[in-house]
Formats: sequence, structure tokens, C-alpha cells
Amino acid sequence: MGGYDGDVLFENLELIRAVRAHGGNEARAGHVYVRRLPPSAGRFWSQRVRQAYDDLAQPARMAVFLTVLPGLGHALARRRPGRIAVAVAAAEFGRLRAGGARVFPPDAALMAPVSVLEREVCGWIAPARWVSGRGVRYSGRRIMVAVHSERTLARAAPRATVRPRRMG
Repeated sequence: MGGYDGDVLFENLELIRAVRAHGGNEARAGHVYVRRLPPSAGRFWSQRVRQAYDDLAQPARMAVFLTVLPGLGHALARRRPGRIAVAVAAAEFGRLRAGGARVFPPDAALMAPVSVLEREVCGWIAPARWVSGRGVRYSGRRIMVAVHSERTLARAAPRATVRPRRMG
């Protein structure tokens, strides 16, 4: 197919973008859940900044995430802890969407404030690592690129190699 780079951090999104650049379609199965077992605590913490670095591949999403920590600090300084309830409510909405209530326990959404705070801290470290040119370590090497843009992949794609096909 050409254009796909397996040496990026967010390989799944790179593959999706490369397929689109060649005229292919993406089909999402939001109702399919895959059981994941938690890693050891050491492995979990070693992955946090690296996983936040993935968000560099989706700048609009990352920009929204980066507003949460200052907003939360402002809300707490003004003694408006109700913002924490918003995180729990959003997590509960996500848990109920697409049949998630059958696989996630009812109290899962209560961990949202802790998860958001952790992701926010790591979310600020990730762009700092990118700007400084340090990237992140993964599988014993340093990776600088989270993923290539669709525009970059489209430029690398040979023309008319795949005809779009209707899925469904």
C-alpha cells in the first residue's frame, strides 16, 4: 500500500490514516469490547507519559484535554468542586454508551477525577517532551513521531490504488 510507517508511537491510528489516504474506509464496532488485564503497577506508571504522547496525534483532542487542569485549579480556587461531578457524569455517560454497562461496573465512573488528573499531568509533560526534541522511550528506543497526519500520508500514497467501497 505504501506510506504506512510502523516506527510511530500510535500505530493503529497510522494504519487507519494510511488506509484512508489510499481511498479505503474505516468501520468502527463501538459495541465490541475486548477484555484487558491490568499491568503491574510499575508497568502502568512507566506507560503514562507515553500514552499521553499518543494524544499529540490528535491536536484538537489534546487541546481540549490541556484546558482541564487549569480549569479544575480555577474551580477549586473559587471553591466550586462541582466540576469534579462533571468528570464523573461524563465517565458515566461513556460507561452507558454502546452497552458498556454490561462490561464495566457501576462504580467505575467514580475513578474519573483521579484518571483525569493523572492524564492531565502526563498530558502537559508529553508536548514538553515533543517540543524539547526528546520524544518518548518505547521498546528500548526513542520515538519522536506519534503519528503522521492524513495529509502527509495522502501525499505519500500512490493515486488510484484502491477504490472506496461501501461497507455494510
